[in-house]
Amino acid sequence: MLCRTFQTMSRPTRGSLALAAVLLGGVVSLTQAQNTPAPAATAWPALEMGAKQFVVDSQKVDPSLVSILPMDSRIKIEACAQDIVFDQPFGNKQSVRARCAQPLWQHFVMVQVKNTLGNQINQANNNGQINRTVWVSTQNLKRGTPLQAGMFKQVDMPVPSYETRFVGDERDMLNMELQRDLPPNTPLRQQDLKSSTMVKRGQQVLVAVGEGKGFLITVRAEAQQDGTLGDQIRLKNPESGRFLSAVVTGMNTARGL
Repeated sequence: MLCRTFQTMSRPTRGSLALAAVLLGGVVSLTQAQNTPAPAATAWPALEMGAKQFVVDSQKVDPSLVSILPMDSRIKIEACAQDIVFDQPFGNKQSVRARCAQPLWQHFVMVQVKNTLGNQINQANNNGQINRTVWVSTQNLKRGTPLQAGMFKQVDMPVPSYETRFVGDERDMLNMELQRDLPPNTPLRQQDLKSSTMVKRGQQVLVAVGEGKGFLITVRAEAQQDGTLGDQIRLKNPESGRFLSAVVTGMNTARGL
C-alpha cells in the first residue's frame, strides 16, 4: 500500500513540479524584462526636423536644398516635453539654435543650404529680383554721415538680381561715411561708402610725438589738409610756426613722424 501510494502521488507531483518550474521560469523572465531599463529617449529627430523646417520657412528655400549636419555623438540630447523653439539670434544663416523649456537645454546645429543656380532662378521674380540678406538703413541718413552702430539692420529682401556689391559684413562700415543720401530701409552698397574724414583742413589736431622713442609729448597743431584714417598729412604748430608731418590715427588725432 505504501509503495502504491507513493507511485500514485509521484506522477502528479513530478508534473506539478515541471509545470511550476515552467511557470516560475516565465515569472522570472517577465520580472527580468520588467527590470531591464529602456533606452533613453532622444530629442534629435524632432530637433533635426524642426530646425530644417525653420530654415525652409525663414529662408524661403526648397526642403531638398536644406541639410542639418549631425551633432557630436557625445552630446546627449534629452527628449523635450514641450515644443522645441528655433531661432537664429546672431544673424548667422549657417546655424540654428534649438531651445527646450522642460527639461531646460539649448543646442546649436549647423545648417547647409545649397545655393544652386536653379534655386536662384526659381527665387527670381518677374521683375528680375532675387532674395538676398542685406544691411538696410534704419533711419534717414544724409550724405557725409559717419556710420555708427544702430544705423543699419540685417534683413532678407528682394533686390535686383544683377546687383552683387552689397555690404555683407558690419565691420566694413567701420571708419566709413556715406557718399549719398539713404532713405530708411535702403540696402547699403559698397559704392555708397568712403573712408570717413577724420581730420579737416584748418582744424586743431592733437599730435602725439616721440611714441616708441622713449618719450611721449602731445601738441596741438593746425591741419593743412584733410585726412582719413592712416593718411599722412601736413600740420603747423601755431606757437612756433614750424611744420610737421603726422599720420591720422582717429578723429582729430595723429601720430607725429
